[in-house]
Amino acid sequence: MKVKASEAIGMAMRAAGAKVATCVPGLGATEIFSDYCSQPSQEPIFSFHEEVAYTVAHGAALAGRRAFASLKTHGFIKAGNSIIDSLYSGTVAGFVCVVVDDRQGIQSDSIVDTAAFVKGIGIPHKAADVEDVYRDVLEGFELSERLSLPFALIIDASDLDRTSVVSAERKLSTTTHQYRRDIAQHVLCPPFCRYQREVLGCKNQGGDWTSIPRPALLPIPESLPERWKPIARKYARLFEAFKSVKGPIVAGDTGISTLFALPPYDCIDVTTYMGGSLPLAIGAYLAGCRPAWAVTGDFSFIAAGHLGLIEAALRNIPLKVLVLCNGKAETTGGQRIPDGALECVVKGYTDRVTYIHDPQNSDEIEDVLGKAAHADELSLVIADLRESKSAFR
Repeated sequence: MKVKASEAIGMAMRAAGAKVATCVPGLGATEIFSDYCSQPSQEPIFSFHEEVAYTVAHGAALAGRRAFASLKTHGFIKAGNSIIDSLYSGTVAGFVCVVVDDRQGIQSDSIVDTAAFVKGIGIPHKAADVEDVYRDVLEGFELSERLSLPFALIIDASDLDRTSVVSAERKLSTTTHQYRRDIAQHVLCPPFCRYQREVLGCKNQGGDWTSIPRPALLPIPESLPERWKPIARKYARLFEAFKSVKGPIVAGDTGISTLFALPPYDCIDVTTYMGGSLPLAIGAYLAGCRPAWAVTGDFSFIAAGHLGLIEAALRNIPLKVLVLCNGKAETTGGQRIPDGALECVVKGYTDRVTYIHDPQNSDEIEDVLGKAAHADELSLVIADLRESKSAFR
């Protein structure tokens, strides 16, 4: 069967069993996503930010569901932080990102050397064979799953109307990819970063990365640097209660809270870039992991995490978000967050916000977290850990 290349890509995504798909509108990326959505006649849900769109798809792939993202080159570059981290944390199921080039400058603010950027960032990739792009997509998923890494397929926007051949009888197996908790691989933080770099190098060389000695999972707060132990102890009662409400996968953010992935708490399961907890949790939810919790600090949430709230609202996902509010960027030197910054960000979600005013009060913690966990709507829980407290507006 002969169809347009954009249609062939959409058909291949369906044939691969990619159930989770994201896209930010852009030349070519929109057409691919729309063709994908038209096959089962579903309404396309577009994302507003490329880093969020990429991370939602990555979160689904980490949770064991095949996924794809359709992004224009400029958007792919914008998502670079998440892309790099997705290489270090890897994937469980296949994840293909279609990167739409614009070599002619048809509808772009600049012409970019897409191939050079994709190669430089280190993601496994291929320039599409337009006439056989259906095969390219399926082989991209196969390679992604063989390496446990995301895969990028580059195609120029001017080629999407060209004729491509579809072998409709060729599909990927419907193998179930089972998520298994592996924080040494999936939680990006200092105790594991050298191991994760060694794993990535081994994957790229086609070696057996599972044979690499794994880092010890040392208990906290005992294993933490002295300057962080008092902070971890301040969080301890909160995470002790959180253990009883967490779902199968909890996404964390860079910071001390992510170290509660370690025993005896075991509360965080996946972590990538600062602010990535919300879109990762959304991806996990779309992969069937529910309830879906994101745990973040106030600095990370204000910096980028709040972008995930828009995605959750658009998709009507009852995401659960725990924000640890200490009023500063703890791990980078304690830089102070201006008063009112967090309140400004959550103002549009006032009816979805509850507070833990005393994070040392077990009864209050359990009550607030329990109600959020069972709510059938987006829920924001803000734990006030500031040393000098003032009433939230």
